[in-house]
Amino acid sequence: MMYTVKRIDEDLNLGCEERPDDAPVMAKVTLVDPSGKEVTVKAVTVKAEDAKLYECNINEGDKVCLDVNNKLEKVE
Repeated sequence: MMYTVKRIDEDLNLGCEERPDDAPVMAKVTLVDPSGKEVTVKAVTVKAEDAKLYECNINEGDKVCLDVNNKLEKVE
């Protein structure tokens, strides 16, 4: 299914612990499905490595899909 990236936020919620030095910076990506119904109800949030979003040039407003491993892929 194709989604639109609604919002990208850095995931700062690590509980009481700090992010380990070797852990990637993660981002919360809010996706909206194409049905046009209740955007707040149809929104899906996934976590993705921040560096991967830059590498794939995924930005707010872009069309994306999830691959078999639930990784975001940009749709051209």
